[in-house]
Amino acid sequence: MDVDANRMKYQLVLQFPIDEHSDFDALIDLEDRLLRRIGGGHIVDGHDFGSGEMNIFIHTNDPEEAFRNALPQVDANLLPNLRAAYRELEGEEYHWLHPSDSQEEFTIA
Repeated sequence: MDVDANRMKYQLVLQFPIDEHSDFDALIDLEDRLLRRIGGGHIVDGHDFGSGEMNIFIHTNDPEEAFRNALPQVDANLLPNLRAAYRELEGEEYHWLHPSDSQEEFTIA
């Protein structure tokens, strides 16, 4: 299926804390798996590292489905620290997906 990134409405962010003990290779491997397997018309749009976190960005029209598709790709050792939220591409307010009961503001450093 040919997917037009310009028609996507949302940006899903998968976020993981990083420090000197973080396994950067595991995080890059996750991004590679997502590129190959997320499917469903979702587009992995890259990652960034910095300020104690790594973010993987996914453009989608259905952030909840994209998250459901992405979740099985996350290694068990990364899962406890996963934070996920989405926003409208033109918006600034993030909406939590995981953990779903978080009361703090989701930010990208």
